[in-house]
Order: sequence, then structure tokens, then C-alpha cells
Amino acid sequence: MGRPNVGKSTLLNRFLRQKIAIVSHKPETTRDRLLGVLTLPDAQILFLDTPGIYRGAKTLMAKHQVQVAREALAEADVLLMMTEAQAGFTDEDKDLLRLLPKRSPEGEGVPVFLAINKVDRVKKDLILPQLAVAGQLYPFREEFPISAESGTNVKELLEALAHSLPEGPPHYPGTQVTDRPVRTMAQELIREQVLLFTHEEVPYSVAVLIEEWREGVRGAKIYVRATIYVERDSQRIILIGKAGALLKKVGQAARKGIETLAERPVFLDLWVKVAKNWRKDPVMLRRLGYG
Repeated sequence: MGRPNVGKSTLLNRFLRQKIAIVSHKPETTRDRLLGVLTLPDAQILFLDTPGIYRGAKTLMAKHQVQVAREALAEADVLLMMTEAQAGFTDEDKDLLRLLPKRSPEGEGVPVFLAINKVDRVKKDLILPQLAVAGQLYPFREEFPISAESGTNVKELLEALAHSLPEGPPHYPGTQVTDRPVRTMAQELIREQVLLFTHEEVPYSVAVLIEEWREGVRGAKIYVRATIYVERDSQRIILIGKAGALLKKVGQAARKGIETLAERPVFLDLWVKVAKNWRKDPVMLRRLGYG
């Protein structure tokens, strides 16, 4: 758990040693709970990557994201809170502490760890004061300064999390890394490219729905028809670009990701449509899988 853009999805991909969560530098990239399954020789960890929790959720989409994160907190055996080193412990971080389970001074209750991410972007002498502040604010089981991007201290964090899990049988086959269908992951890969290629209000107004997924004979191209929804005509014009240039870039980049995912050649047919204020429309949210 953590506020938006602290690196939760990057850390999940690092733990799993492969990409299942889309990543961008824009806040609110993760919109729904994502399960990542890591099977080790002596443990299986089910990671729940949650949307960033933030103040002032105004749209139904935003409220959905906050609710998803809260529900994930309630079912976890171990919690990992993430902050980022450049900002330190912000007021938003302190708000999130109120959602954490109460723990006794002896450390009884659900174990809660802290990961201070992006430590490779600040001077080392700025980390110790943050660790001291964290210890005063909440009785964390353990605190780790990490870099999800480079892998600094990630192995040590992973070992600590594994040792804190309750004993029990594995829930998934050892080769499975997520419970998400391929089509859902493909939708996210398309949205990721929109996030990377657009700016200002466009990324937050975008949703993707795969309308058709048609597989031919073995080895043949998969035909994928997907609609990118935006909220206003002006956003549609921006996303398509002059003579369709921007949409073509999005499609080319997304197609490569989907081909890696599906292990097959893909023909990606992209369309852009306007669904006015879809983030406030409960019917549209359900259609897009957010309701």
C-alpha cells in the first residue's frame, strides 16, 4: 500500500522478475487490485498490488480505487507500506497510517513493514532521519530503504516478508504468476502506452476495452480489436494525433507487448471513442471492469 506513484507496481515486477503490472511516471497508473504470485523453494507469496490511496477522491473511478485498496488491506496476512525517499513522510503518508491495523508495543498483530523507495535518487544522509521519523509514527516490524528500479535491498525485503507469512499449502501452481486473463493484461498494456505517449489530462481520462480477440490456427496472428475511451472530443483528437500518427505509435508499442504476452504475432486494431465523463458513470465503469 502507499500513495500514488511511490513505486508499488515497479516493486511487484521486481519481486516476480517479470512484468505483470504496467508502470508509468504518472500517478494513478494502477486502477484495480492486481495479484502477483511468487513461488519460492520454501514459500509462496501472493502479492496484492493496490491502487495508490490519496485524498479527495471525487469521481466514482477514484472512489473505486480507494475502496479496492482498503479491501486488500483487510485480507492481507502481511502489509508492506511504501513511501519514497525524495518526498519523505508526507501528510498523505501519515493519513495512510490511520488505515494500518493497531499493533501492541510488543509487535503483536498483523506484521507491517515499511519500504522507503527510490533511495538511489537521494543522498544517503537523508535516509536515516526518515527511518527515525517512521519509527516514531508507527511500530513497523522492520524498515527497508530500497530501490525497486535497481534492486537495492529488495532481496532482503523479500526474505523478511516470506519469513513473516503464516504456514499453509500453496494456493497456485508454481508456474502461475497472476490470476489475470491475457485479455485483461493486454488492455492494460495498451493503456500503459497511452500513459507514456500523452500528457496533462489525457492519461487520467483513458480506459481500454478489448472488443474482439480472435485466434486463428496455431502460429497465425491473433486479431485484437480494442477501443480506447476518452471523456472529451479534444482528448480524442490529441490521442489520434495528426494523420493518426500518435495512435499509430501507441499501437506499435502496445502490439509488441501483447505479442510477448501471447507468444504469438498480433494484429492490433485500435479505435478511439468518446464516452463523456465515463469516470462518473456507474454503467460505463461496470462495462470497463471497474464496478
